[in-house]
Amino acid sequence: MNNIIKEFYNDFSIRIDTSACKSLIAGRDLNLNDTWCYSDQVFESGKIYGIVSEYGQGCEYLSYLLGGRVQFENIKVYCNGSLISHNDLNDVSLNLEPSCEPYGKKQVKKSIESALLKSSAKCDFSLIADKFLLTPERYDRKFIHLSGERWRAAAAFGYAQNKRIYFAPYKTSSFYYKMCQSCLMKALRELTKNGALVILPAGSDEFINHIADEIIYLNRNYDIDDLRQFYDKQFGEKWIH
Repeated sequence: MNNIIKEFYNDFSIRIDTSACKSLIAGRDLNLNDTWCYSDQVFESGKIYGIVSEYGQGCEYLSYLLGGRVQFENIKVYCNGSLISHNDLNDVSLNLEPSCEPYGKKQVKKSIESALLKSSAKCDFSLIADKFLLTPERYDRKFIHLSGERWRAAAAFGYAQNKRIYFAPYKTSSFYYKMCQSCLMKALRELTKNGALVILPAGSDEFINHIADEIIYLNRNYDIDDLRQFYDKQFGEKWIH
């Protein structure tokens, strides 16, 4: 384990520095239908963060950046003051959505037991199953076939590997509400209690503000006055109001 990775196994803070960025908006990643308007951000371990934006305006991009799935370009990212790479983040992160990851096609119990053998976790499968409320009749199913239990199972899989950052694709408020009806918060709080960082991108704060410790809004700034004056001058019409 390199010294950078060790930083994640105590309390950690991730700082995103965009001061060297030459453009205002991050380029599209080939795997994401999303762009991000650069802004400095700080994330602390042991917390759930809701990242809120309209679809395609950055919340998924920032989530995947923290998961180490996006090239940094001109962005600089620090963990506890030490400069890190996207590979460092990728090594300590897990995507909570199995349908987006290769592990989604694997069996739950076998995957968790295999992860425990490779990690230094001081627990067994039964303890993890209890922590994350995994149901015995679904132990042998694939992660992608678990419906409302799949994020809990994914969290358990990451916990067995001692992952430190949990990220996700863009989801709606109703999705998070339904998953919380299936005890998602029990799983997420097991992660944060263990010092992990959880990132939940959403299109609005109407539900996420009830479950996140902090919310980051990726609002775009619209100069309405300038646009109004443009149309008034060009066409003599007050179409912008």
